[in-house]
Amino acid sequence: MFGLVDQQSHAARTVLPDALTSVPRIRDSWLQAKVAAPDGLSGLEVEYKVVSLYSREAGSRSGALWLCVAEEPIPERLSRTPEQRAAGKAMLEPREYAASFQFDCVASRDIRFDVREPDGRSCVAAITVRDDQGRSYPSTGMRLAPDMFFHEHVYRATGEVIRLPLGQFEITAVRGPEYRPVRVDVDIAADTEAVDVRLDRWVDPAGRGYYSGDPHIHAGGCSHYNVPTEGVTPETMIRHVRGEGLWLGSVLTWGPCYYHQKQFFSGESISPPALLEHPDMQQAQGMTWSPQPTDVDHQSMLRYDVEVSGFPSSHSGHVILLGLSDQNYPGTTWIEDWPSWNLPIMRWGHSQGALVGYAHCGLGLSVGTDELPNHVVPAFQSIGSNEIIVDVPLGAADFQCGAEIAPAAELNIWYHLLNVGYRTLMLGETDYPCIYDDGPGVGRTYVRLPEPPQGPRALEAWTAGLQDGPSYFGDGRSHVFDFAVDGDVGRERATDTPGPVRVTATVVAWLPDGPPPPPAQGRPAYSAPVGWHLERARVGDTRTVPVELVLNGVAVVRWEIVADGTEHEVALEIGLERSSWIALRILPSVHTQPIFVEIGGRPVRASRRSAQWLHDSVDALWKAKSGFIRDSERTAAREAYDAARAAYLARRDECEDD
Repeated sequence: MFGLVDQQSHAARTVLPDALTSVPRIRDSWLQAKVAAPDGLSGLEVEYKVVSLYSREAGSRSGALWLCVAEEPIPERLSRTPEQRAAGKAMLEPREYAASFQFDCVASRDIRFDVREPDGRSCVAAITVRDDQGRSYPSTGMRLAPDMFFHEHVYRATGEVIRLPLGQFEITAVRGPEYRPVRVDVDIAADTEAVDVRLDRWVDPAGRGYYSGDPHIHAGGCSHYNVPTEGVTPETMIRHVRGEGLWLGSVLTWGPCYYHQKQFFSGESISPPALLEHPDMQQAQGMTWSPQPTDVDHQSMLRYDVEVSGFPSSHSGHVILLGLSDQNYPGTTWIEDWPSWNLPIMRWGHSQGALVGYAHCGLGLSVGTDELPNHVVPAFQSIGSNEIIVDVPLGAADFQCGAEIAPAAELNIWYHLLNVGYRTLMLGETDYPCIYDDGPGVGRTYVRLPEPPQGPRALEAWTAGLQDGPSYFGDGRSHVFDFAVDGDVGRERATDTPGPVRVTATVVAWLPDGPPPPPAQGRPAYSAPVGWHLERARVGDTRTVPVELVLNGVAVVRWEIVADGTEHEVALEIGLERSSWIALRILPSVHTQPIFVEIGGRPVRASRRSAQWLHDSVDALWKAKSGFIRDSERTAAREAYDAARAAYLARRDECEDD
């Protein structure tokens, strides 16, 4: 084991050697450990540290624990830390600073996992294995991709193995939020060869023509290690996407590992075999299992594209470019050469036929209220969908992504844009493994298509359906199928006169019978610390959750359903006095795209206050961000901001209601 630090920390990293050339040294070592100590000693006569050691090989092994104590020098030395000085002193002295130990390393062996869909098909699932002391297997400190040290689970396909010793184990299997977790308690005995796991699916959106995608995941940066490789390969990413039951994962190359990860861009969707990275390194670490194909591998696709994050324009919001044919901005060699504001990048993406929008839309846009919509102008001090309010009226932005943090921070800009008639889309994303480490698909988007998104043009088929047909986004624990106005699921409706319209849909959700137990101190209650999770919609200790019909950003009808996996048919009438947009939601879990109803040929102009808020927000955005725009680009940016302000004022004057 080459180093171990606090595994509860988001910044935890395994301290592996910096190159694959260290394989021989790893192969010849049975153990090398590094114990992270506190900053200072307590002053007690004896201090205890409990260390869990895992050996690649079984049998009797000897080792030594080397100790040194660092003293703060007076005056402080700037050239070397106290720890470095203490280590150097210990190496020069004849005195022994190590204690020898004899270890009895218990044997383990490969246990095969026969994990299957309810209909018996083979598949990949997230498998969590804990022993009777709560320890995870494989050891998080010993993992290499595709097994990630920041997960408790690993992704295994039918017939693949996990190495376990004799003993009692709790095994949990799940394949994303469309499945109930399955728990199996197993006694691994001398004759145990396999563990059978049958998954428990409670909803099948694809069976109704809705296909899931996560438009924002990463193969490098954040919790991914940068050594022994710069991030992970498509073979690892596809395993994670398959293990979460996603049909499509958009792997976005961004600042960290950018120049290395660019090699995987092809301009097409791919579905590679889930092979192991770097077999020599895997074997040196004792990982000798063989990947296995499954019956449903073809259902999951990857598409490599770009997130403009860690670039000169990132202050204006992180841009997602979906469906590029060329990932290199014209005239650039390095990241630093790219534009220092986003509009030129958005237009460049559109010129290739890409769908362009903004990531983690709510970051920095919280204004201290849960009201939706609210009219407090934010300070735009972070990396949410800042410049979208400039790009949308200029026809240069298609969507924003969320389902990660508080709904009021994420949805407010969206609701205001919809209220003045813009057709901006909203998508669910994860930003894996940056905002969430759990896995791809913590936030996800479902799109209704006539057939599964497959082949090299899978992403294009999915985004075309997203633009034209019914879709919804959220955490995957609740779903809204076939949302329609007057029987039509199309995004646009027209009627001659004001009056009632009929809203229909099928709504389904699943929660356990009761709330989960309180979390351990300092740990989040659910996978999303502040974001979207159906558990937060639970009414008291019941199993019911509220469904709301939203008219022009305001919930006008509310009712409750039981979240037990039973489908609930929605059928109600709502009167429309003017052109409007309508949506359904369960916050914070699911939200449909809106349906626009235009009456008498008049466009949707639902709120003067929304138009004024957008106008004022452009002013606030310029104040916050203009100083980061290069002098050579600032005149063009000022003109674009002024054009956006003028567009909002024009729509404000067209609005029929405050």
